Amino acid sequence: MTGGRVRLDGREVLSGIDLRVEDGDVLALTGPNGSGKSTLVRALLGLLPLSGGRTEIYGATPARFRDWARVGYVPQRLPMGGGVPATVREVVASGRTARQSRWRLASAADRAAVDRALDAVGLADRARDSAHLLSGGQQQRVLIARALAGEPDVIVMDEPNAGVDADNQRALARTLGTLAAEGRTALLVLHELGPLEPLITRTVRLENGRIAAETRLREPAPSGRRETLEQPAGSAA
Repeated sequence: MTGGRVRLDGREVLSGIDLRVEDGDVLALTGPNGSGKSTLVRALLGLLPLSGGRTEIYGATPARFRDWARVGYVPQRLPMGGGVPATVREVVASGRTARQSRWRLASAADRAAVDRALDAVGLADRARDSAHLLSGGQQQRVLIARALAGEPDVIVMDEPNAGVDADNQRALARTLGTLAAEGRTALLVLHELGPLEPLITRTVRLENGRIAAETRLREPAPSGRRETLEQPAGSAA
């Protein structure tokens, strides 16, 4: 994002944001409540319109970006939809949608990816349970598994530790540790680093809708690709 600005209800929530997410980074967005962390994530992904500036995903604006299978997004909570409650496996399997043609049935590769995602978050034994009957921490792991099932290059998590107990926080750290070791990219909205601290490569602190500080903690794991989630116009993908 370059010069990013977002206005909501007539108020400027983000102002003058310049941010690059490097390939292999595990980047933590921190800052007090109301500083604009979740808004920034949604703006980066094109879920909120910018009032100024520009954002790109692998060299394309969100409106022109088509390869959404490369990006896994984990919201703060499991959406509460109507109708028949979905099982854990059904929710996780929905993460394969971006990799499927509209009319194709689930393949062996799809089923294997769902199995791996469930194993990664420790919920293989709950696959047939109703997702909405799980605890908050377990539901968060379901959402993470849904994102992992799509086998993304970058995973974006909005406050994954909010309302989650210590055991589930450690489970998340183990899962992210595996992804980081593979050179995957992660963008995390966090109030505090907690068990994730050893994995974090950079922190960016927001205050009042602006970047107040940026700190490099360690170098990313080696990766065969050197791309960025956001690239300036005209740069190679």
